[in-house]
Amino acid sequence: MATVRTSDLLVSRLEEQVRELRAALEDAAEAICRIDLAGRVLSVNRAFVRLGGRGPADAVGRSWEDLVAPLDRPVVAADLAASAAKVEREVRGLREDGTVFEMQLTIVPVFDAHPSRPVAKGHYFFIRDLTERKRMENQLIFAGRMAAVGTLAAGVAHEINNPLAYIVANIDFARHQITTVASRLSRSDAGGGPGHVLDETGEALTEARQGAERVRNIVRDLRVFARGDEDQSGPVAVRRVLDSSINIAWNEIRHRARLVKDYGDTPMVEGNESRLGQVFLNLLLNAAHAIPEGETERNEIRVSTRTDARGYAIIEVRDSGMGIPLEIRERIFDPFFTTKSAGEGTGLGLWICSGILSALGGEVRVDSEIGRGSTFRVTLPPAAVEAVSEFEAPTPDGEAQGGRLLIIDDEQMILGALRRSLSGEYNVTCASDGRRAIERLRAGDRYDLILCDLMMPEMTGMDVFAEMEKLAPDQSERMVFVTGGAFTTRAREFLERVPNARVEKPIDFQNLRVLLRNLRR
Repeated sequence: MATVRTSDLLVSRLEEQVRELRAALEDAAEAICRIDLAGRVLSVNRAFVRLGGRGPADAVGRSWEDLVAPLDRPVVAADLAASAAKVEREVRGLREDGTVFEMQLTIVPVFDAHPSRPVAKGHYFFIRDLTERKRMENQLIFAGRMAAVGTLAAGVAHEINNPLAYIVANIDFARHQITTVASRLSRSDAGGGPGHVLDETGEALTEARQGAERVRNIVRDLRVFARGDEDQSGPVAVRRVLDSSINIAWNEIRHRARLVKDYGDTPMVEGNESRLGQVFLNLLLNAAHAIPEGETERNEIRVSTRTDARGYAIIEVRDSGMGIPLEIRERIFDPFFTTKSAGEGTGLGLWICSGILSALGGEVRVDSEIGRGSTFRVTLPPAAVEAVSEFEAPTPDGEAQGGRLLIIDDEQMILGALRRSLSGEYNVTCASDGRRAIERLRAGDRYDLILCDLMMPEMTGMDVFAEMEKLAPDQSERMVFVTGGAFTTRAREFLERVPNARVEKPIDFQNLRVLLRNLRR
């Protein structure tokens, strides 16, 4: 009797363990189904129902092929045929509604105990949905790609600025020379004399100058988004960053809507041009993408600025697009949430924007109505200290004071353009690299002003500055740095540290002349 009772107890325990195992399989997070040797589904768990949209009544009895996308069925069939050990691989699954998704499929063979050898009875499919993981991987790849693009853009902007600097300088010099000569010629023969030819040449150069100015503005706007100075902050002019963002987004906007600028006064805000530019650009692109192409006159994107009662800057981007449904409005600032098709949106833009603004003490909110568009409203606190406004170069009202000017640049074209443009006002000496400039200082030469390129091969403007501080500290204080983009960490840290004036390529010569005259006083 004791033997019987022990046997009953063992059976009871085994039955309990089987029930626990079935419950564990039923409640498992992974989708699980059992397949017989003929490839028919015998059972499924709750997670399988959630994953594929098939209940037990729909799934049981169907072929495993209904669970796998057609292109991946041959490889799964080969795994089932092998049937000797567990197999794991990533394949594309098929939901009940026909949609395809990425999944990790683990195939585990099931055997019956046999006195001499195990006998195969079927397989278990363990299925894990990889959709979110794949999306996150793609976003990380995209983020890395965008970081690389930003670094590349900084270098490209620098390389464009160098030739653009001497193009602009030479055009300005030629225009000045032509204007001077033309004013001395008689205009009596208006029908085609030399005065007429010079006038037409002057017009051609003016148009070329306007084209160069457009390129300069594009490079300037590009550099706002290519800077690596995200940790730097200071007073920022809202309107300037908005205009740069609009210029970058213009190709997306102009095919979809009229752009209206409704700028009111705002305070300077504490921030970073690159990061704020990223916020405004994202809002502008979202506004454009909310409007279908081809009906420009019927649609509008309005960018407005104002100051609220607290003194905060308010920036609004309003579109006449399709609007955002109420059920997803609260989710648009969540990471990786997007309503765009695969490959068209990352789902990170608004989340990043919200984080940037929050770090600056600001916020972004949205008002939207289906069929009537959306308004994204950015609020930013004013900067604690107002930045010194950019000076406007006044018209020269007398003879330049002149003096000895040393120009250091490795680009011969830029040296020539600067020499031609400034030699009428200064006694100009040119050095094509930093070592030659230092040699002149060691020989006893001294200058009233030194115009030095920041980024040069072998000996940079930073190295020249360090040597001048040792040899002649008063000369280092007279240096003005010319930069086509401080795109290295060392260059950015250097410009933060030294108080010397700097000008950006391509050079605005009217402002440069005023700056040099002011430094001479």
